[in-house]
Amino acid sequence: MKNTFKYIAIFTLILSFSAIKAEGIADMYFYKAKPGKLQEAADLMREGRDLGLSNGQSVIVHQQNIGRGAEKVFVWVDFFDDYNQRASQAYTNESWAPFLEKFNSQDILVPMKSYQMTSLDDINPGDYIVQVWTWRPKVGKATQTLEALEEAKEIFESHGFLVDLWQHGLGSKYSFNFVMLSNSKEEQAKSLESLLADEEWQKKQLDWFDKQKYGRLVDSYEMTSLD
Repeated sequence: MKNTFKYIAIFTLILSFSAIKAEGIADMYFYKAKPGKLQEAADLMREGRDLGLSNGQSVIVHQQNIGRGAEKVFVWVDFFDDYNQRASQAYTNESWAPFLEKFNSQDILVPMKSYQMTSLDDINPGDYIVQVWTWRPKVGKATQTLEALEEAKEIFESHGFLVDLWQHGLGSKYSFNFVMLSNSKEEQAKSLESLLADEEWQKKQLDWFDKQKYGRLVDSYEMTSLD
C-alpha cells in the first residue's frame, strides 16, 4: 500500500511494450492471515479500504476463495488512471497516518508478495467473483502471447464472462493476468458450462495448458471482495 508498509520487497523490473496502450494501473498487495486471526484480518482490510474510499481513492480488498493459501489470503488493490495520479493521491492524505502506524505494528497479517500491473484494455468496475490466470510468456513470445490472450478474451466474453487483461510490472517477473469476472456463482457456472462445450476453446486450451505453446501458467486463484 506504499513504501511505509514494511516487509514488502519491490524488485525493479522495467518492462516495455511499444504496441500496448495503457488504460490504467494497479498496485496489488497479498497478505496471509496468521492462525486464529482471520476475522481480525478481514476487519483490518475493510478499515483500510473504507479510509481509502473516503479519501477518493479507488480501493478494493478481496479475500481469496480458491488458490494457494485458500481463504487465509487477502488482496489489497489500488487503482489509478496513471502514474501522475498515483503520485498525487496514494496515501498522501494525513488521515492515513494513524492507520499506517496501526498496520505497520499489527500482528495479524503476513506480507506475501506485491507488484504493479498495467491494464491492457478497458477496466470493468464492479463487485465480481474474480478468477485469475497468470501466464509467463516464453522468451521471444510476449507479443504472440498477448495476441492469443486477446483471442481467448473474445471467446470467454462470448460465454458471458467479462475479461480484463493486465501486464505485470514492478515487483513481478514478466507476466500477464487473464482476469475472468462474474456477477454471481450462478452466472459463473453458466459461463463455465458454456465455455467447456465450445469446440473452438477445446482446441485452443490444448495450446495453453497441454502444449504450453505461449508460456507457463505460474499462478491461478479465485477471490471475492469483502463486504
